[in-house]
Amino acid sequence: MRGWGIAWRWLKRDLAAGELTVMAVALVVAIAAMSSVGFFTDRVHQALQTEANQLLAADLVLNADQPPAASLSEQAQQRGLQLARTATFPSMAQTAQGAQLITAKAVSSSYPLRGELRVWQGEREVRMPGPPKAGEAWADRRLFDALGLKPGDSLQLGERTLTLSAVLAREPDGAMDLYNFVPRLMFNEADLAATGLIQPGSRVRYRLLLAGEGAAVSAMRDALKPQLQRGQRLEDVREARPEINTSLNRAERFLRLAALISVFMAAAAIALAARRYVERHLDAVALLRTLGRSQNDIVQLFLRQYALLAVGSVLLGLLLGWLTQFALAAALASLFEARLPPAGPLPALAGAGVGLTLLFGFCLPPLLRLRGVSPLRVLRRDATPPGNAPLALGLGLASLAGLIFWQAGDTTLATLALAGMAGTVGVAALVAWGLVWISPKLPMPHSVGWRFGLANVARRRGLSVAQIVALSLGLMALMLLTVVRNDLLSAWDKSLPPEAPNRFVINIQPEQRSELAARFQAEGLAVPRFAPMVRARLNAIAGKPVKPDNYADERARRQAEREFNLSWGEELRADNRIVTGKPLNDAEPGWSMEEGMAQRLGVKVGDTLTFDIAGTAYTAPVVSLRKVDWDSFRVNFFVVGSRVLLENQPASFVSSFHLPADKGGLGTALARQFPNLTVIDVSAILAEVRMVLDRVLAAIEVVFAFSLLAGIAVLYAATLATHDERKREAAILRTLGASRQTVRQAASAELLLVGGLAGLLAAGAALAIGAAASWQLFELSAGVSWWLLPAGLLLGALAARLAAAPLLNRLLNTPPLRALR
Repeated sequence: MRGWGIAWRWLKRDLAAGELTVMAVALVVAIAAMSSVGFFTDRVHQALQTEANQLLAADLVLNADQPPAASLSEQAQQRGLQLARTATFPSMAQTAQGAQLITAKAVSSSYPLRGELRVWQGEREVRMPGPPKAGEAWADRRLFDALGLKPGDSLQLGERTLTLSAVLAREPDGAMDLYNFVPRLMFNEADLAATGLIQPGSRVRYRLLLAGEGAAVSAMRDALKPQLQRGQRLEDVREARPEINTSLNRAERFLRLAALISVFMAAAAIALAARRYVERHLDAVALLRTLGRSQNDIVQLFLRQYALLAVGSVLLGLLLGWLTQFALAAALASLFEARLPPAGPLPALAGAGVGLTLLFGFCLPPLLRLRGVSPLRVLRRDATPPGNAPLALGLGLASLAGLIFWQAGDTTLATLALAGMAGTVGVAALVAWGLVWISPKLPMPHSVGWRFGLANVARRRGLSVAQIVALSLGLMALMLLTVVRNDLLSAWDKSLPPEAPNRFVINIQPEQRSELAARFQAEGLAVPRFAPMVRARLNAIAGKPVKPDNYADERARRQAEREFNLSWGEELRADNRIVTGKPLNDAEPGWSMEEGMAQRLGVKVGDTLTFDIAGTAYTAPVVSLRKVDWDSFRVNFFVVGSRVLLENQPASFVSSFHLPADKGGLGTALARQFPNLTVIDVSAILAEVRMVLDRVLAAIEVVFAFSLLAGIAVLYAATLATHDERKREAAILRTLGASRQTVRQAASAELLLVGGLAGLLAAGAALAIGAAASWQLFELSAGVSWWLLPAGLLLGALAARLAAAPLLNRLLNTPPLRALR
């Protein structure tokens, strides 16, 4: 206990000195950043795990784009399994008040097999024994609010009139849907045929739900696997809502990597503070050695001090992380419907592990240097133990790399993150070194204090570069997430011409085209182009069968498995450009494919593609690859065939058009006149997507706020590292007659130059990254906010001066005689 008592007294004294305070702040920031993300993602994963079977509404589900064969239901019944069916598709709901795009879901009377159906009665959720009866429908509150409805009102779905008997509160397999942007309507499958909405080309997902004893379910799964056809897949509780798991996993990794930026800079702050801490204690250790303390006793004393520091930092960091995760949950809460359970203890353990790894990974090597302190140093100050910079750097980098690989959870992702961070720091260091090198060559002010301070930046070149790099990383993150993000969103808005289509119409039958054209002419609008669309499956590429398992890319697997929408007679418009090959010839069989899909599926000009259309194979060569501007919001297709191939196939038609604001009621009128049509208001969907994007970015900004705190900690640590030297310089200047104002000017000049250079570098990097992202990723022509360069310079200078204000006040209040002795 005596050793711990001395460690505690030393800890309290050294906290006032500054180095351990910097370490503590850096540790708290790193632990809070990692644990907040950990707490939040743990809550989401718990929600998925505890409600896995409810997310399916069954124990096993056959998901298909065609109605499952009756023989499959017979096999399930023979095994004693319960059955239910659903069919989900987009459509238009019509009332006297207007029309609304919805997700319609027809369910059998036995639905759901697992989980509960709940409706609202006032403000209370009530469990229902079964789904809506024939002739009735339940809709969520969004539909009631959108159309001004109340329970008991009627709704037209296709050619069937349904009574809205309740407000839907919960459906088991509708929870946690990240892409559930439109209102939902549930009705009995007995009314599905009467709606007349299921037409050739209709986008319908059929699900056969199965439930029963575990052994029977497993046997049914094994029996179904070899019978699966194209467009069919099995889902069980281990794979419940794979698209949600995939999206959440990606979001989790991104947030973790964002938090690792804070960890990366916290590591730099700890390393800088540990170096100065050891340098300042060399004399004290030498004195302890003269008093008979052994090397092991001294190292144990400092280790106890670090242990006490770690305990306090871990507790405070975990508390801050626990509070921050509520901000993350609030920012993203509306993206999913499930209530998140409380977080478990594992994220706290992971956060503590991050803190301990940082502390001992970057503090232990400098601490081991104290073992070499000789008692002779009491008499000879030059008796300094040799440095161990290679060991310190190697162990620190190994610890940091281990943290990145651990938290990223993916070797490739971690390697890219580590390489990206190293590259960013390397480039920033080179640019900062050049800026520091050129600073003495700039015109100097006449004031002695300012001249002396500016000259110090070049004289302490290494630490100046470290300060500039650290602060620029934190400032760059914030600039990217604010100004540059707004530039990209503004460029996205400007990329859409004023007359860009804002409505899509699908499920148009051939005989309806003339009536639709007449209606547009009657309204004084240009008649839109009606593009034919045929559903087909890709069976072979260059004579080889297409199998999703042959592709490593997830998107390629989905595209190889899905049904294609083919078209013909496509005239090459301004939003399509042939990059390889020649245009289609209507009289010769041939295909034209979008170049992105061709790259994913490994298709090149000259390869043959075989499509199955209604049981008949159609084979033709690929004559061209096209680049498609999907942002034009016009009707486009991944694959287009020549007229001779597809003209005689049964098809529906699709169209897009621009509807002026004063003609907004035409969409509703079309849906009423042609009940089978689905009119999609693209502007409404884009508004929803923008809202989701803003919420996700808000959550990311919460995490990146730790980056700024960590950057300030690094700047303070780097400033503290030169505090002793600056204190002696100030004492000499004051001894030579310099005023407090001159000393303040010298220190302020150095800090303002370092911070200004860091802000200028951060602004330049943010503009460069934003421009590259707009050009390479989004293919947008984003404007360059040149004003960010002077703003970054001023912001960086102000941040650096404020971060060092406590040290500067302490320096000015130290008598020169004490500093020199």
